[in-house]
Amino acid sequence: MIATLVDTAMPSRGPRLRAMVGLMLLSLAVMLVSILTLYLAPLGVAPFIAASLYAGLWMHERRLGVAPPITRVMTVFHLVLAWVVHRDIELSWIAWFSPMVYWTLAALIFVLLATGRPFTAVYAGDASYPPLHRAMSLTWGALHLAAGFAALLLAPGPGFLYVPFGLMVLGAFATIWMSFVSIGPAGGRRARFEIGGLSFREAVSGEDRAAFHDVIAEAYRADLQSALGMRRKIDAAAIVREHRITGRHWENDSLQFLVSAGGRPVGGICIFFDHARRGLPIEGEARVDLTPWRRMGRVAEVGRLGIVRRYRFSPAILKGLFKCVVEAAAERRIHFMFNDSFEFQAPMYERIGFTALRDEPYVSSHEHSTGYGLEVRPMMMDLAGMVRTGGDSGIASELRGILAPYVMERFFKQLAVREMAGRFFVPGHDPRHVLSNTLGFGGANCSIVMEPAGDPGWANGRVSRSSDHESEFGDTT
Repeated sequence: MIATLVDTAMPSRGPRLRAMVGLMLLSLAVMLVSILTLYLAPLGVAPFIAASLYAGLWMHERRLGVAPPITRVMTVFHLVLAWVVHRDIELSWIAWFSPMVYWTLAALIFVLLATGRPFTAVYAGDASYPPLHRAMSLTWGALHLAAGFAALLLAPGPGFLYVPFGLMVLGAFATIWMSFVSIGPAGGRRARFEIGGLSFREAVSGEDRAAFHDVIAEAYRADLQSALGMRRKIDAAAIVREHRITGRHWENDSLQFLVSAGGRPVGGICIFFDHARRGLPIEGEARVDLTPWRRMGRVAEVGRLGIVRRYRFSPAILKGLFKCVVEAAAERRIHFMFNDSFEFQAPMYERIGFTALRDEPYVSSHEHSTGYGLEVRPMMMDLAGMVRTGGDSGIASELRGILAPYVMERFFKQLAVREMAGRFFVPGHDPRHVLSNTLGFGGANCSIVMEPAGDPGWANGRVSRSSDHESEFGDTT
């Protein structure tokens, strides 16, 4: 779609880019239906039907302000065929018609690719992710070339019809796969990267995970001690123990990221994914029912943001850490990211695009937590809304130009298809619950639904962490 959908697009571009996704799918459908029509419908009417389909597609493209050359060529070809079949002309030439069409299209595709204008890039508006469109152009060019030879060599047997059509179906599936699923490892998020002389990596090994717990404890200890004053002494070892206990419960449903300077860890961040039984950590501590958001899309929680004091003013470190979690969320089609942040950390999250769920913070009540007694503010980022609208705020200003372009483009297309299918909706107001706040996202109201504070078995037993000593702090996750 564009280099990074959430950082360079203006709000008005979201609908147009979604229209381009729809146009891409429509063009694939027109191609397959027109081929089937030529093969299966009576020869006297088949060219007219196919020409009408392409003429309709041409008019639709004009309304969108694009002019793919493939559509024009196919419209002309089918009009010529329609004229020829109604003239007193020897029909033996038809055996050459299919190879001629396929080879002409292959030549056009390769010429456009050689001139730096891949034909599929037109479906990305005025910008695109070049490797994706080069891959799709090479695929289509090769398939059209092969279809031409199949149509020539297999005539007049049934393979003359079935093999070229099968190759076009294969091309359609390849286009959908590369657009919505994967173009290989090169297009995915990178497990390691560098920004501003700092090295970022996913904590996979046991050594990395231990380093993650240690650096987060180091970063938290001074902040927590400053916030608590003389009320209680904060021990870094206690923080490490607490996080390791919680980490064991979420080992298979979370990702941890480290940032290092000169080989020494100086910060980290974590993202928790929704668990079928436990939900997310924020639901137990903040007692927030995330059911309304789950109805709209997948949810995740960002936490354990910690940066040692020497590097907190580095402009690259916060961008790099949030690049890690935003890309991981987009890769898994996460619509909403939540966070249970200490009040003193809230400004960092706001810079990236998080918004407070409540007007006032609450006080952490987990007695076993090292953050017990501190003010905590639940927050949320509407990641899907930002990507869908191309909004140029929050995440846009802080992460401009550094997010993996294919990951974000793919997420945009997935959201566009979901929207076109009519599955994206906002749940209605539920008067049975107490609403602590109401925020507007994407032109609709999303209610923050709170369960009664005295009900230990809220949310039908989805989340109950105190008995497992899963109390969390810092973010506070």
